Amino acid sequence: MFFLTPRYLKHAKLLHKGVTRFIDYKRDLLPAAKLEEICGLRSSLEQAMKARDKERLKELNEEINKVCERALPEAAPSEIGDNVEVFFVAIVIALGIRGYIAQPFQIPTGSMQPTLNGITAEATAEDPRPGIGGYLKSFLTSTRHIHVVSDHTGRLRREEPVTEHKFLIFMPYCKLHFEDGHTIKINAPMRQLLDELQLNEHLNSQPITVGTDTPDLRRDYRLRGGEEIKEGQLLASGIVRNGDHVLVDKFSYHFRTPTRGEVFVFTTKHIRGINVPAEQGSQHYIKRLAGVPHDVLEVKAPKLFINGAEAQEPGFQKVMQGTGVAPVNGYRGYSDPRMVGGYISRIELGEEQYFAMGDNSYNSSDSRAWGAVPERNLVGPALFCYWPLTSHWGRIK
Repeated sequence: MFFLTPRYLKHAKLLHKGVTRFIDYKRDLLPAAKLEEICGLRSSLEQAMKARDKERLKELNEEINKVCERALPEAAPSEIGDNVEVFFVAIVIALGIRGYIAQPFQIPTGSMQPTLNGITAEATAEDPRPGIGGYLKSFLTSTRHIHVVSDHTGRLRREEPVTEHKFLIFMPYCKLHFEDGHTIKINAPMRQLLDELQLNEHLNSQPITVGTDTPDLRRDYRLRGGEEIKEGQLLASGIVRNGDHVLVDKFSYHFRTPTRGEVFVFTTKHIRGINVPAEQGSQHYIKRLAGVPHDVLEVKAPKLFINGAEAQEPGFQKVMQGTGVAPVNGYRGYSDPRMVGGYISRIELGEEQYFAMGDNSYNSSDSRAWGAVPERNLVGPALFCYWPLTSHWGRIK
């Protein structure tokens, strides 16, 4: 069953996120006493949320807003009141939409190709940066042409020599950190920078493997630290395609059951077969929903059988165009579970269990390898690819 969270608790969660943002954004401006008072009220809010104390939550809502309005004495009271009100309203609206209606999501890997593209990169021997006319096309297709040469001589620091950051939701990038505090920015995600763009090879460094083959049969790597870099040394040269950005409907599953064949998003928590490092917490995966509770699934490559019959939904038929050897329209068909680390070719789903499979079956770590997805992990169906402006733009099928 799907249960709705009481409205007063939803409002309390939004208030908690709002006051946390207020503390983070205004910490440097707040007097120490006010900062301590607001942090104390936030703790009281957390306790009331845990106890589901509706009346106390109502009192704290009024008290927190009043305290925040008067928190910055250097501004006029009316100005502060207006700013805080606008600030909280904007946060509540944004978080409400993101938390309960629709959430943007970037496709991280290639497990759904060619239906949806993940982040990919390819190294180039020559400087790939386009002429002036090419930058508009690069923007519209969310493609980055990278050619980074070191502007500094020194050694990378031992602790986190490279860190990953994100500009808005479109452009993840990395920073190289030197022992003397100097940094170099490279507009590529860490996995692609260390793997496809061959940063390790340019530094003549052996990478450290820190992950498992999940997600999607790819290991994560890290620099060892201490690598020496010379000014003028090539660090990375290549093309990064940022992958598709989609809107996920977080609303529908409260009122309808998931539909076999749709593309959906879920979290990895409670799935024992997914070995996500503890510090990363739960992640979001996107796959095609191949099985719903009590379905019996079996792969006879390149075909998928559900309840004894060949899968008929359009999404499955699209994948099964491939022969297993020769792709058709980019699809190879469904691979034997042993190809992706699985060992059971036939599975019967139980109550509140769902089966996830990638359209790029030969390169998808999915339920064939790590088992069913619990109902409580479901986030919602993927609705619309809104960026980049390529052939994938539009409704997701």
